[in-house]
Amino acid sequence: MKQTLVQLFSNAFHPLLSLTWATLLMVGFTPLAILPTPTRLLLVGEVFLCTCLLPALIFLLLSKVGIVKNGVTLRDRQDRVFPLFIYMMLCFVLTILLANQGLPQWAMIYYFGGAFLASVFVLVTIWWKISGHAAGNASIAVASLFMHYLFPAIFPLLIPVVWIVLTGAVASARLYLGRHTMAQVFIGMLAGAACIILANEIL
Repeated sequence: MKQTLVQLFSNAFHPLLSLTWATLLMVGFTPLAILPTPTRLLLVGEVFLCTCLLPALIFLLLSKVGIVKNGVTLRDRQDRVFPLFIYMMLCFVLTILLANQGLPQWAMIYYFGGAFLASVFVLVTIWWKISGHAAGNASIAVASLFMHYLFPAIFPLLIPVVWIVLTGAVASARLYLGRHTMAQVFIGMLAGAACIILANEIL
């Protein structure tokens, strides 16, 4: 029972959901909150489609035809490179799409950082395995700190604080489930934080 609950908690903060979680925070606690509800729902839907639903379906298809094992979990490092490359390309497509739709430059750090993080994962995975769960949630925590700095009146400090705690909890869940080593979750968190910081510097 405990293992099942930990797995469910881990699944709720899966790397494929990271940019969707980030977008929900952004449309709720930044100036984007003043957009009409259909516009905000469209933004969340676009992000969910490109970075969660489509990749999950592609990963399951690759698993069904025998190209990778374990569907969306991608437990084997050797199976990760091609699916992660596909995910990286979808992230870049989403970033270009949102930029062309006029999303503010400050908001693009989430998506540019996510695309850059996916690129790092493709390269690192050739030689080693790091935690996507830790990386994705650390990137949300750091991006939330930037959002609080930009919009302290409407983006409460509680959000990055909560997400820092969540990042630690998710990393602990991955260790408990035996999916990663301490080094893999630690490097994952560093990679997620570094990619958002770099995106902020570039933008």
